[in-house]
Amino acid sequence: MYNFDVEDYMLQGRKAVASRNDCEVMAETLHKRGYSNIVLMGVGGTTAKFMSLQKMIDDYSDVETLIVPAGEILASGGSRRLTKNSLVITGSKSGDTKEVTAATAKLKEKGCYIVAFTSSPDSPIGKNSDGYVPVVKADLPEFYYMEIYTFLMRIFLKQGEISEADYAQFKKEVAMMPENMGKVKEKFDPEAERMAEALKRENYILFVGGGQMWGENIDEAMCVVEEALWVRTKSVSSADLFHGTLELIDDLTPVILIKGEGPDRALDERAERFLKKTPAKLFVVDTKDYELEGVEEKFRWIYAPFIACSLLIDRLSIQMSLKLGHDMQLRRYYRQFEY
Repeated sequence: MYNFDVEDYMLQGRKAVASRNDCEVMAETLHKRGYSNIVLMGVGGTTAKFMSLQKMIDDYSDVETLIVPAGEILASGGSRRLTKNSLVITGSKSGDTKEVTAATAKLKEKGCYIVAFTSSPDSPIGKNSDGYVPVVKADLPEFYYMEIYTFLMRIFLKQGEISEADYAQFKKEVAMMPENMGKVKEKFDPEAERMAEALKRENYILFVGGGQMWGENIDEAMCVVEEALWVRTKSVSSADLFHGTLELIDDLTPVILIKGEGPDRALDERAERFLKKTPAKLFVVDTKDYELEGVEEKFRWIYAPFIACSLLIDRLSIQMSLKLGHDMQLRRYYRQFEY
C-alpha cells in the first residue's frame, strides 16, 4: 500500500492496546468521584470525532452528554449545563491547540474535572487537565477511538449499563482492532485509488452520511479534504439531504455516501436509493463491507467509525494527495499567523 508501513502500524497498534490500562484507571477514578453530566469539548477534527462518541453514549447510557466547542466556551461559557460538577473530556493531537488550551484553563477555574486525551501531560492542555491519557499515534484516529472507547465502556460497566461479560468481550475485540484495521485498509486501497483518480479533477465534493457517521463525514470533508487537500466540500446528513441539498445534485456532482451500521443506517440506505436514481457521480463507502474477525454482532456497529476513518482519512485522503500532487502538511493560514 502506498505510504503505509505495516510493521510500524502494528507496533503503534500494540501500544494503543497496552494503553487500555490508563483508560480503565481513569474511568475508575471518575466513577468514584462522580459527575452530573459528560461534556465533550474540542475543536475541528476532535469535535467531529466526539460526534461519533456522543452517538455511542446516547445508545448505551442514561448520562446526559453535551458537545461544546472550545470557542463557544471562551465566547459565552458554552452551556448553563456545563458546571463544576461536569466531567469534561477533551482531546488534542498536538497538546497545544490554542482554543482548547484557553478553554481548559477557563474550565479549571470553574472547578470542572478535565480529562485530556493528548500527546503529553507536560503539554499546555495536559497541564490544564486533572486527568491525562496518552494518545498513541493520533494521526491514525482508529487508535484514538480504541483508547477513548475503552474509557467510556469502563464507565458504562461501573454504571451497570453493560455486563462484565460484555466488557470482557469488548476488551478482547479492541485488542484485535490493529490487525482488523490493517486488513480493512488493504482491502479498500485499490478502491481508494480508483476513487482518487476519478475525483482528482473535481473542485467540489458532496459528502453524505448521518447518525453514527456524521462525525466521520465532517472530519473527512472539513478537516482533511478541505484543510489538507484544498478541495471544496459540503457535508449533509442522510436525513437532511432531502431538505435542500438534493436540488443541487446533477451529472457534475461527485457524491461520497458514508454508510454506518448503527440504528440510523436506514437513513443512509434511503439516501443511497435516492442518489442511485440521480445522475450524480456516486461513490459508496459502506463499513459493513469489511470483515472484523473475532467481533460479535452485538458490538460490531460501534466499530463502524474505526472502519470509516481507516478507509477515508488513512487511505482515500492519502491516495487523493498522491493524485493531486498536494502535500497534506501544506497550509495557507492554519497556524501560520495570529488570528
